[in-house]
Amino acid sequence: MSRLNAVRNPRRTGATAGALMISLSLVGAIAVLAASLTTSINRDVDTTFGADYVLTGNGQQPIGHEVTAKVRAIPGIQAVTRQRYAVAHLGGFQLVLAGVDAATIDQAVKPHYIAGSTADVADGKVMVDETTAKADGLRTGSSVQLHFLNGNVGTLTVGAISKPPAGAGKDGGSWEVSMDTLTKYAPEAQDFTLYLNTASDADKKQVQTALDSAMAGYPQVTVQSQEDYKNQITGQVNTVLYLVYALLALAILIAVLGVINTLALSVVERTREIGLLRAVGTSRRQIGRMIRLESVLIAVHGALLGLGLGLAWGIAGQKVLPLYGITALSIPWTTILAVLAGSALAGLAAAVLPAMKAARTQVLTAIATAWTGPRPSAGR
Repeated sequence: MSRLNAVRNPRRTGATAGALMISLSLVGAIAVLAASLTTSINRDVDTTFGADYVLTGNGQQPIGHEVTAKVRAIPGIQAVTRQRYAVAHLGGFQLVLAGVDAATIDQAVKPHYIAGSTADVADGKVMVDETTAKADGLRTGSSVQLHFLNGNVGTLTVGAISKPPAGAGKDGGSWEVSMDTLTKYAPEAQDFTLYLNTASDADKKQVQTALDSAMAGYPQVTVQSQEDYKNQITGQVNTVLYLVYALLALAILIAVLGVINTLALSVVERTREIGLLRAVGTSRRQIGRMIRLESVLIAVHGALLGLGLGLAWGIAGQKVLPLYGITALSIPWTTILAVLAGSALAGLAAAVLPAMKAARTQVLTAIATAWTGPRPSAGR
């Protein structure tokens, strides 16, 4: 009898498991996307970021020529790659043109070209990313006329087309020339970023100490190692992820309260059944165990369905978001299993009060309770 009537109202139980399923499906999908984005970032940094250190200005401010001179004088620094920016207009649209040290840029950021090479950019030509080239109908050999804010006009030839940078989205917008070319048209431009490569035989700790000492008087400059650069980007992802998890935790809490409510009502509806079970020898401990198992089944059932659906959503999301930086699929099995185990524990916690109430049911009072189930049809 207990198995047949384990859940008196299947609709109510289904709604409770459904609420938990929806919450955990969102958790699963977001966990997959966040893990995939973190893996993609780490892989992209490893494959495209060759510098040991990167110096940037706080608040998108230029770091100044003096900082560049001080960094060059640090023992152990093999190459310093400068990056500057200038605003220009092309056909009425504004773009940001980057100028780099073409002789060392390959060591700093390892660009991947679809057509042309860094040597073509160093020859006074311009490099654009593939997305921009397709959108503007550009190819190697095409000419573009750029109007700079200082009034200079430059007609440049497309010498190279690169793969879009990770996370650039569908709009692209990468324009790059050599430092000499940018200085020719925008001599007022200053260094915004410095990429530093250390010598192979240099002591990294000594270089780090000397670098920190040299930059102590420049609070507007941020010094990051390659690992720091990774942590900064992934830290931003984790911050957003924690905020989303906090919101979803409220939905999960509501679902757990639903489990408690379902079990409490189930215990009330099954008062006569519980009394009969106690009358035929079922102990208080066994009654409590039955309620707890029922709660765990509801929670785990909803968790399995929700996490399965969430994994499907997360995998589908990764397949359609490679242009926004999610280029690798990573499934956080540790998180998934932890959520599943947490659901089981939540089910146990939700069953504490209903199980205590069921175990304390008085046998004679319960048996005397009127039957609330379906009445048998009268026979002739």
